[in-house]
Amino acid sequence: MRFAIIGAGVMGSLVGTMLKKAGAEVWLVDTNETIVKHIQNNGLKINITGTDEIIKINAVQSPMEIGKKMDVIIFLVKGCYTEAAAQSAKCLAAENTYIMTLQNGIGNVEILAKYYDMDHILYGVLEFAGKLIDIGHIRGFIGNNSKICFGSTQKIINDDLKEIAELFGKSGIKVILREDIDSEVWLKLRNNSINVLFGLLRLTMGQALSAEGTEELMKAVMDEVIAIARANGIQFTDDQLSVNGGKTPINPELYGHLPSTAQDMKSKTKTEVEFINGAIYREGLRLGVPTPNNELLYKMIKIIEATYDMQY
Repeated sequence: MRFAIIGAGVMGSLVGTMLKKAGAEVWLVDTNETIVKHIQNNGLKINITGTDEIIKINAVQSPMEIGKKMDVIIFLVKGCYTEAAAQSAKCLAAENTYIMTLQNGIGNVEILAKYYDMDHILYGVLEFAGKLIDIGHIRGFIGNNSKICFGSTQKIINDDLKEIAELFGKSGIKVILREDIDSEVWLKLRNNSINVLFGLLRLTMGQALSAEGTEELMKAVMDEVIAIARANGIQFTDDQLSVNGGKTPINPELYGHLPSTAQDMKSKTKTEVEFINGAIYREGLRLGVPTPNNELLYKMIKIIEATYDMQY
């Protein structure tokens, strides 16, 4: 199968590496000339098992450069860039091309549906993390709890989706393909909802968790997400709601990790808060479900983003 991955950041590069090693034809697309030139000349340096591995992979700045149609187009840009990316990638879509979003938050499916046939849109989540060491050099945080989950907006499973799942699974990561994937999407949204806390606290996930009061605050933020999901008719099992066997609110392999939203705040760039805490807050208003913690976090981050150049 041919895959175009729109966004050659940390997650795009890790997903591209998985598919490339599984035998797929993979094209990374990124508007950043420095990143693309580096990948073209040097490949990707990926460290998942503790050892660096060089992966040679196709990379271009524009979808137009690929010059052929794809079987699957995967969007892994920040939500604030989905609209522009969706328009740009239309040249890669044939009649039967699948359009997949594995982006953080909610709202990207609706944006993609403006440009592509909803019947061919797939959506899901990546339950693992990564860190940019240097240009073209990425470390993946992939452990026993890591997984890729996806499904179709049409709530069906066909042979094409099974083939995509099989390619993902060749990397050794757990793959969940379901007719209804919404519970997994909302569980990831719950997990992402606390990411802004680490940017505000200026601590890694493990460092923050070791401080008194952090776990209580994390739980309050995440509980609001589950309340919104349930108000939308989404059900969860007790096992789904239990993180790390109920021992801690995050998995151990992430203790040393600074989430992407916190990294954005550290580098004073635009975050995905509109698609995470902002989306939760707006859904709460629509459904009449209070989300005071997510509302506060959302409004604080919007102020911070608007005043980056004024901060000490």
